[in-house]
Amino acid sequence: MNMGPRGRGRCALAWLLAVAIGSMGPLAAPSTAQVVPAGRETEAAAQAVELVANGRAGEAEDLLRDAVATKRDPVLLVALGNVLIERANALEATSDLGRSLRRGILEEALALHREAETDVAQRVHAAIGAATCHVLLQREQEAEATLRDAIARPCEDAAARSTRRLLLGELVRFLALRDRVDEAQAVIDSARSANDLDDAQVVIERMRVRAARGDREGLHAAVLQAAADGADPFELSYLAWNASGDGEFEKKLFLYSALLERVPSELAYRYYRGATRLLMGDAAGAVSDLEPCILDPRFGPRARSYLGRALLTSGKAEAALPHFDELLKTRGELTQEALDGIVGVAVARARARRFTEALELYERVLVRDPTNFWSHVGRPLCHKSLGNVERAIAAYEAGLAARPDEPQLLNDFGLLLHAQGERARARQLFERALAGGSADGGENLGIFAFQDDHDPRVAAGYFARTLALDPSRARVRFYRELCLADAPP
Repeated sequence: MNMGPRGRGRCALAWLLAVAIGSMGPLAAPSTAQVVPAGRETEAAAQAVELVANGRAGEAEDLLRDAVATKRDPVLLVALGNVLIERANALEATSDLGRSLRRGILEEALALHREAETDVAQRVHAAIGAATCHVLLQREQEAEATLRDAIARPCEDAAARSTRRLLLGELVRFLALRDRVDEAQAVIDSARSANDLDDAQVVIERMRVRAARGDREGLHAAVLQAAADGADPFELSYLAWNASGDGEFEKKLFLYSALLERVPSELAYRYYRGATRLLMGDAAGAVSDLEPCILDPRFGPRARSYLGRALLTSGKAEAALPHFDELLKTRGELTQEALDGIVGVAVARARARRFTEALELYERVLVRDPTNFWSHVGRPLCHKSLGNVERAIAAYEAGLAARPDEPQLLNDFGLLLHAQGERARARQLFERALAGGSADGGENLGIFAFQDDHDPRVAAGYFARTLALDPSRARVRFYRELCLADAPP
């Protein structure tokens, strides 16, 4: 029986196969629980953004608590409140204890947002955060009252009036999503009468109601007309996204192209179309749309992130690298995307057998992110391809020191050791990989039990465990049947 050991050595570009629209800023609904509000970010708040982006929300919470203990700055209060909202959302509140813990976290977040509401610059973020807490606590009346109270406060300058307009939009959306369309329209009409909304903003808010109601056909036509009338392109771009279903990218692409026909010079429509094309797999089209957007300050570093992804996906890895390097200079939520992009360039170099240059990038990533999965997977493979087995072994050991229970590292290291004749140590690694849920580890144990030990019964047991983890492995099912046929009665 010809059984070959299994080692995935997966491509680090797997992250590109699942580009999540929710993480792509402009295409997702504005989050009511962003970690840090726009505006005057303190150093601690900026560090918290980076920690959350790297999946270290607990550290972000500790950092913000320490900062708030030193200075109860409204920006820090809102940031900590939003981190707590995210923490509460992540809890499985299926027991009385879990529900009680979640409620306590949300009450603390609510108190932080309430305290921050006294600051004019943070009023909109604090009010929306407080309303979010009320909704999650199933206090919808309090959520609505929070928004209405914030709107009713006196507006003494242009900044305060701008804040009121944002809150009016949140209230309109809140009402429309609950099928209280007449009340939403009344809010719009009242705001127009009080000069809180101009004619163009009234059009936007009425379209927001249509979006909330799911009136996509009417919204489609209204967006195109509003563009011709000179409505705000960013609001229209967001509403255009909602004018079709979540997966209806062709319709979204058509609508953004139609908007560009009406206003060819507006980069906002090109920006959204480029992001849509990226999601559709049209990397070349995305590059064409996004290249002119990266220097427009309205889009910030997100446009550069999209362009880097598009270049990488289209096979222009080296052209993408400077964009990912530039992103690393901007601390915040895009740090992890930048590191992922650099790893993608490293993979492209390794595919081109430029292993030494790939290693350089993997090392750079590990300096910034010592536990980076793909760098710890890719680095030893490059050393092995260069013929440096000892360095490959050292790289695997370093990877397991950083990620002790990582199944792929365990399995791949086991394959290397087995090839070097260290079979006992290799099997220990395969066992750990299998215990961690690696079907590859189980398959390899079965293969080596059959080929090295000539023990079909033990091999069949490993193949059975492998199939329990991954029933789709037809070859493993075949191996098991052969082993059972060979096993002594």
